[in-house]
Order: sequence, then C-alpha cells, then structure tokens
Amino acid sequence: MSQAFSPPTALEIRAEEAQMLRARAMGSARSVLILIGLIAISLASVHLYREALLWTGLASVMVAITVLYARFSQFSETDVRHVNRYLIGHIAISVCTGLLWALGAMQLASPASELQTFLAGLFLTSITAGGVMAGTVYRPGYLALAFCALLPFSLYLLITMEGVQRIYGGFLLFFLSFCFTTNKTASEKSRDALAAKLTSRKAEEALNEFAEAAKRQRASKRSLQAIRHDMAQPLLALRNFLAEMDRKATTPEQAVLVRQIRLALISQETLVEELSHVDRSAQERVQSEIDVPALVAQLNDEYRSQFAALGCAFTVNMDLGVVESDRARLERILRNFLSNAVKYGASGGRVDLSITAQDHESVWQVTDCGPGMSEAQLRAVERGEDLEATSFGGGLGLGIARRLAQEIGGSVEISSSKDYGTKALLRLPHFKTVEVQEQAFVLIVGQETLPNMGAWADLISSWAWMFAHTETCEGALGMISVLGQVPDLIVLDPAVGQTFSADDVHTIGAHAPIVQLRRSSQEEAQPSNHTTIALPDLETELRQTLECCIQNSANSRAL
Repeated sequence: MSQAFSPPTALEIRAEEAQMLRARAMGSARSVLILIGLIAISLASVHLYREALLWTGLASVMVAITVLYARFSQFSETDVRHVNRYLIGHIAISVCTGLLWALGAMQLASPASELQTFLAGLFLTSITAGGVMAGTVYRPGYLALAFCALLPFSLYLLITMEGVQRIYGGFLLFFLSFCFTTNKTASEKSRDALAAKLTSRKAEEALNEFAEAAKRQRASKRSLQAIRHDMAQPLLALRNFLAEMDRKATTPEQAVLVRQIRLALISQETLVEELSHVDRSAQERVQSEIDVPALVAQLNDEYRSQFAALGCAFTVNMDLGVVESDRARLERILRNFLSNAVKYGASGGRVDLSITAQDHESVWQVTDCGPGMSEAQLRAVERGEDLEATSFGGGLGLGIARRLAQEIGGSVEISSSKDYGTKALLRLPHFKTVEVQEQAFVLIVGQETLPNMGAWADLISSWAWMFAHTETCEGALGMISVLGQVPDLIVLDPAVGQTFSADDVHTIGAHAPIVQLRRSSQEEAQPSNHTTIALPDLETELRQTLECCIQNSANSRAL
C-alpha cells in the first residue's frame, strides 16, 4: 500500500527549479540568439562592423556555454549539495551573460544618436523583462542577470551622456529597482506554482500506486481464499478423526491428549477463518467479553504437556476475571509468547504466565529462565526482523505479536538478559479510548470554489482545519487511502450537472459522515440517508454548519 501523502519539501522545490532550468535552456537559447542577431544588425547599421562580429561571437559563446552546462551537468535530485552546486553555476553564467550584454549595449549607445541608445536599452530590458513575471524559474539567477546587465549600462548613460539619454539611464535604474522590489512577490508566486505542480504530480503518483496496490491486494485475496478453500477439507477430516479417537479413548491420558489436539485444531481453524477477512482493516477490532480463566485453562491444557515433556515447570497466576478485547488476536499474541518460551526458554526449567490488573489496563506477562537475547537480537526484534538464522531465533513471532497488540490498542514490551532469561509483556487497555482531534479534517468532493467565499482550500485553511479535495467519489476513496487518515466529514459539493451515484456515496459513507450542499434553492435534494443542507451566504454560517455536523457525528458515535 502507498505511503501517506506528504507536501513537497524545500529540497524538492529547488530540485524542480534546477530541472526546469535544464529543460528550458534550449528554448531560451533560441530567443536570445534572435536578440543577438538584432543587436549585430544594429551595430552594423552604424558601421560598427568589427564590434558587430565581436558581439556576435562572444554572445554566441555565452549561449553555447549555457546550453552545454544545462545538457551535460549531472546532479542528484535528492542531494542538496548537488542541486545547490548546479544552481550556483547557473548564477555564475547569468552574471557573465549580464556583463557581456551590458558591454554590447555600451558599444551600440552613442551620444550622437538617441535612437541607438534607446535600442541598446531596449535590448537589455528585453532580456530582463521576462523575469518580472511570476513564471520565471529560479529567480536568483534572473536577479543576477538583471543586475549585471542594467546597472553598468545605466551608470554608463548617467555618467557619459547628456540630456534625454541621461534621463533614459535614470529610467533604466528605476526599472532595475522595480525588478528587485517586485521580486519577492513574484518569487513567492513562482514557488507556490512549483509546489502546486509537485503536489499534483505526487498525488497522481500516489493514486497510481494506490491503484496498483489495490490490484495486487485483490490478487492476493483471491489466492488466500483459494488456500482457505483447499485447507477446509483436511481440517474437516481431522475433526472427524478426532471424533473417532474420542469415542475409542479408554484411558484419562488418551482423553486429555484428544482434548489437546482438538484445541490445537480450533486454533488452526481460527487462523484459516481469518484468511477470509484479508480485506478487513488492520484497525478493525472484533470486541467481545473474554472469560480470562477459561482462556487461561485452554492455554494451560495446550502447553502444559509441551513444557512437561521438556522437564520445565509451567505456572499460571491471575487476578482478572473478564476483559473486553479481540479474542482471536489476543490468543495469537499469547501463543506467540508461549511458543517462544517452549522453543527457547524451557531449558531454564521454569516458565510463568501471569495476568494482573493495573489501573485501567491488564498486564499479560510470560517469563522464562532461558538463555535470553543479546542487545543486538533485542534491537532486531524491535525492527520486526526474523531471527531464525541466529542461535536464538523467534524474532518473527515476537514481531507479529507486537503488530497484533497495536491493532487491538495495546503494546508489547520485550526485555531479556543472558543471565535472567526473557520477559514478554502485553499491556491491554480495559476500555476503548476516545481520540479527541484538535483539528477537524474535511474532505471536499466536487467543486473547488465557493461563491463570494473563494477556494475551499483557502477557506478551510483559515479555520486551522485540515483539508483535501477531489472531484469524484472514486478519487475520495483513493485520497483516504493515500493520506492514511479518515476524515471527520465528507462534503459533497457537485458541479452543475454533476451527480453522484447512490452506490458511490454509500461506499465513501462507510468511512465518514457525509454532508451534501445545495447551491441554490431550486436544486432538488436527492433521496439519501445523509444530510443535505443549503449553502449559507456567509463564511461564519458555513463554518458553524460544518462544525455542527461534525459534532453531531461525534455524538452519534459516542452513543
């Protein structure tokens, strides 16, 4: 399954800027070559043939350097040093290019011809004017180009020219200051645009990954269902064999053995039954009241003979009668604890199972006096690694126990020593805890903007709520999976002519409460079992309405 979606980082934005600079290098080069040709023609028109040739050669070399640098420079998008090195190189080339253009403009400008001076300034502003717009990529490079091109030429006009041409130099200085003052706003818009582009790309990749994972999950589910089907017949045959053995048992020892085999068979049937629920959420619990003495008696019958065969004493102590939890998962956790004790702790001569009540939780502990684990093995267990290749083993079972405990709201603690053996401890809360969210999470399905209020994203963000948007119910399902968080409320805001099928609405309604908006009084509410409201005219009324829906849903869940 895909990982939780995350917004683009600063490194990702800078790397995207570097990539876009490389991609646009050839297109920018063609535009600059046209300007170079115009300047060369202008120089030749005033009989500066040598200057025209020199200008064309030097400017063309700078264009070639820019293109070659973009084409052959290699950098890793995940290494900030590589990205920064590439961008710094781009700034250095921009500085050289700006100075060269300034020198070319100085050659074209003439005290005797106001037209030549105007054309020289026009060429400089042409190469830098594009940077005023928000779409410019990597603005530090643009600022370096504008500063090195416009400042020397402006000062040249102010110092060496007279009259209108000096005023023109002042105008170019004003234009340069305008470029710098507008850079902050334009830079923010550019980075916002890049962030939006990256977000859209990452969301698309995450949704594609989700679709592929869903396909793999469906294939895995079919395979597991086939295995469950094929295993059902052997298990049924074993049950019939046990029934026959039970009828023919003539001694108490035989009867006890049949009972122990039957308990093991029941455990296997429970595991096989879980194969039919492979699509069930890991967080979905099957809560029920568990008779702790009965459960302990079952485990005692199942494991006492195994410990006895190894010459190991097995003791049980408990002061708890009933607990509410998922019985199947709890049994699997305890069996993992006891199976590890059978395999690796029985050599110590004693294994203890204790169950105690502490405050608002129960503590289930299996302690042995075996060889214990090293610190490296304990760290491997923490990471959920399989330790079967080591002298100890057992890491996989303890890792499974840790995951199962998390699914039923508990936790597993493992401590071990070469001198004192191993202690596996399960902490299990007595009751379900209610999670109180400081921020509401609202998922909008349909339109992106609201009349007189602006975009949904800006509106909800101003409330300090979390927000996600998609256009279809299918996209909503994918978004919930990608984000890894269930929304507190789903708002259906269909576009004009758009309708959501009852099946799609029912599917997403299984994840969170739904509210559908009607944007005009003429719209007819579709028959449904979710709330339909008219869109309020004011932002405060809309927020109060959504807060009321979220609170009503929370109250319903509490009941």
